[in-house]
Amino acid sequence: MSFQQKFIDKVLPIATKLAGNKYLLSLRDGFMVAFPATMFASIMIIIQNLPATFGFQKFLPAGVMQFLNDFLGPISNATMNITALFVAFGVAYQLADKLHASKLYAGGISLSSFMLLLPMTNTKAGTFIPVDKLGAQGMFVAIITAIVSTIIFARLENANITIKMPEQVPPAIAGSFVAILPGAASLMTFTVVRYLFTFTAWGNAFDFIYKMLQEPLQGLGASLPAVLLIMFISQLLWWFGIHGTLVVNSVVDPIMAALAIENYNAYRKGLPLPHIVNTTFMGVFVITGMILGLSLAALIFAAKSARMKRTMEMVALPAFFNISEPITFGLPIVLNPTIFIPWVLCPMIMAGVSYFAMSIGLVPRPTGATIVWSTPVFLSGWLGTGSIRGAILQLVNVAITTVIWLPFLKVLDHQYLTEEQATAATEAATADAASTVHEVTATVEEPSAPQATPGESAVTK
Repeated sequence: MSFQQKFIDKVLPIATKLAGNKYLLSLRDGFMVAFPATMFASIMIIIQNLPATFGFQKFLPAGVMQFLNDFLGPISNATMNITALFVAFGVAYQLADKLHASKLYAGGISLSSFMLLLPMTNTKAGTFIPVDKLGAQGMFVAIITAIVSTIIFARLENANITIKMPEQVPPAIAGSFVAILPGAASLMTFTVVRYLFTFTAWGNAFDFIYKMLQEPLQGLGASLPAVLLIMFISQLLWWFGIHGTLVVNSVVDPIMAALAIENYNAYRKGLPLPHIVNTTFMGVFVITGMILGLSLAALIFAAKSARMKRTMEMVALPAFFNISEPITFGLPIVLNPTIFIPWVLCPMIMAGVSYFAMSIGLVPRPTGATIVWSTPVFLSGWLGTGSIRGAILQLVNVAITTVIWLPFLKVLDHQYLTEEQATAATEAATADAASTVHEVTATVEEPSAPQATPGESAVTK
């Protein structure tokens, strides 16, 4: 058995289990609940800073910028800064579905449990909730709360520890009664947790989890080695035919999203951006551009094989919008040893170059805004950093990936050409053999002319 086959046999089962893990899938899908609101906030922050991004701010009256800040500024507090609320509901909703429990009620109980843990301040003027705990600082609390509360809820509901109503009761009302006992168990659990934390040095679960878990993980996730490891695992899973981005993002999204929100808030307030690595960095400078570089490499050396020519014809336009499926399944990428090195290496090199350029100040750090993955190269880099230098960095990354892909595509094209020539030769030989057999068969089966007897000959004369 070859090394490649041994490697596949060992890694593929692990990758498959990760891809199907219900908790990771719930994290991945639960985060999407926040996507419409955070996308809206990202578009608005881009519009708000559009004059500064494209350099025409000085030509506008002062009242225009003041209007943009007053009109669009409050949006972040109702969208990006309450991401943890979306996560608390979304993750619980998705996990309840996989645990065969009531999704809507599980999401509501998770949200209520999350609110129970919040360190609210009571004054004569009223009760105040710290908004910063609803965003980046509450991300991990939201995830943990959603998972724990939903497990408790689902186990009790599946064990039929519920209040059952007569059949005559409408289903909507009966369903709410079914959720009472499981929901009460979850809420009481977090009530106890909240009370116990009042006796600790942290005072609440949010500060404990942020200091002991989230902050160290963010520090680790914001480092270049972590990014390189993330991309290696993601590209490796893709090579095995598993959607590496979805699997890896289900683990790292909480960290990257929290880092992005911190950058977003700093950018909105005009403060120095604290992080290089975040969701924007990963999407705009690590992933975007590789497929375009591959396409350019194929155009430069002019493919000779028919298969490579057809693949590149299909890839050219989608690559401009970062659509990788034609390449992934057209070359193909999956289990292709010739493609393995550039497929894994290119994103890692792009990450290293981008990180270095931002760390020394050549390029501004990503703003934390959500950039749609299909935004073309150059434009996404400009929007992601608020500077044309971000766009230029993307072009540099594309040039680097083009150079890396070039020799490997030549080798692959030669392989395809050899296969096509061998197939053509085999088909020609088969056709010749079939033609020869046909001719021999026709000769054997052809009837001979009848010979006349002497008597017949005389009569004829």
